[in-house]
Amino acid sequence: MYRRYKIIVLWIGLILSAAPAQAQGYFKITPDLEEAYELSINLRLEEAQIKIDEIKKSDPENALVYHIENYIDFFKVFVTEEEKVFKQLKKNKDYRLDKIKKADKLSPYYRFSQAEINLQWALVRLKFNERFTAAKEVYSAYGLLEKNRKLYPDFLLNYKSLSVIHVLAKNVPGVVRFVFSINGSIAEGTQEIKTLVEQEDKKKTMFADEAHIIYAYILHYQNNEKSKAWEHLRKRYLDKKNNPLLTFIVANLAQKNGYNDQAIQLLENRSQDARQLPFHYLNFLLGKFKLYRNDNDADTYILDYLDNFRGEHFIKEAHQKLAWHALIMEDDLAKYKKHMRILTEVGSDLVDEDKQAKKEAKENNIPHPDLLKARLLFDGAYYRKAYDFLVRKAYIFQDETHVLEYNYRMGRITQMLKNYPEAIEYFVKSIQGKPEKSYMRCNAALQISLILEQQGKPAQALKYLEQCLDMNPDQYKASLHQKAKSARQRIQERQ
Repeated sequence: MYRRYKIIVLWIGLILSAAPAQAQGYFKITPDLEEAYELSINLRLEEAQIKIDEIKKSDPENALVYHIENYIDFFKVFVTEEEKVFKQLKKNKDYRLDKIKKADKLSPYYRFSQAEINLQWALVRLKFNERFTAAKEVYSAYGLLEKNRKLYPDFLLNYKSLSVIHVLAKNVPGVVRFVFSINGSIAEGTQEIKTLVEQEDKKKTMFADEAHIIYAYILHYQNNEKSKAWEHLRKRYLDKKNNPLLTFIVANLAQKNGYNDQAIQLLENRSQDARQLPFHYLNFLLGKFKLYRNDNDADTYILDYLDNFRGEHFIKEAHQKLAWHALIMEDDLAKYKKHMRILTEVGSDLVDEDKQAKKEAKENNIPHPDLLKARLLFDGAYYRKAYDFLVRKAYIFQDETHVLEYNYRMGRITQMLKNYPEAIEYFVKSIQGKPEKSYMRCNAALQISLILEQQGKPAQALKYLEQCLDMNPDQYKASLHQKAKSARQRIQERQ
């Protein structure tokens, strides 16, 4: 009897060991998860967390909950930029990845969710200068997405982030690109995100808005198709005033496409729901855009940003903009100097705008009020107004630095007025001007190349791109050279 019992037990054991192991979890998009996601991207983070906690109880095996929960931490850090919040929350990353790794390995969401969490943390780490860790996370995400694409070629959500990595691949420093084996091109990434967007138009998923936004940004920044990018977003999201993130994205792209008044209107009319995480940077944007329009009350919004924001970025720039306001709107040199002194003592200088503000303060080169006013009008796309203003002032500029800036400003203005022959003349004068390390000379070469590219003259455009890349400007070098490399790659791919 005992022997028969033992044989039965062994037989059952063999059957169980031969059966495929059941995953501890699965991945499934549910209405509850969609609601948690929508609450998250609307920055109603406390409500989103409550919903996530409910899902963990009602649907405990659905590992996709940890992917969506990561959005809450991502937005908390991305929007507030508070280091204590970052340090408190970053430990959650490994816990969530461990939960996902125990779930169904045969699901396309298995690697996709891991990759997305890695990319989100890589993005916020850059705000705190954790570049090496961020690079490793990008590489990890890249590997996961590439493998996922091979295993599940019909799972087009792979392209949501893979397109960004492919588009930016050639802008990664060569050594880093070699070590991490990241490959790609602008054309490849653009086609990938376009494919995803076309699918989302047919069968919308909860990630559709992200896909459309990524597509617009790739069109704008990497393909230089700015009007196409703006039209793509305008048709879909111009009325999304209840979503602070969409307001930020649409207003920012509107302003960069010359619709400064519309951007101001979007920011002024945005929802400011007490249930949403405060997005103080939007007030800074509003103040800056109003300064471009030369509005007297621009400083009010910038001061509100400084009073409420607890992060480190754009603090120096905010004081710089207050200094500029004092100079051109109040004719108050003492106030200008006060803000320029303060900015050397506050905030970080990781982003280009803060670096430039710090440099201006240290060099103590007070901008000419008339050139500064024209610069701000240009930045607000008030080109005719800026042109008429500067034409009347041409005779007053004698200093070689002011002459260079005058030629550069007129080049940019006439370029935007589509008077390309005159623009190129002004830009050539700018390239020949002094000081040699001025970013204006470098950007003048870049802008000539963009005009020539638009006119179907790739060989001449490449010549000026190389001229731009050979320069070593003391401001905006990284962004100018990145734009030049993207333009060079774009032209070479089309030849």
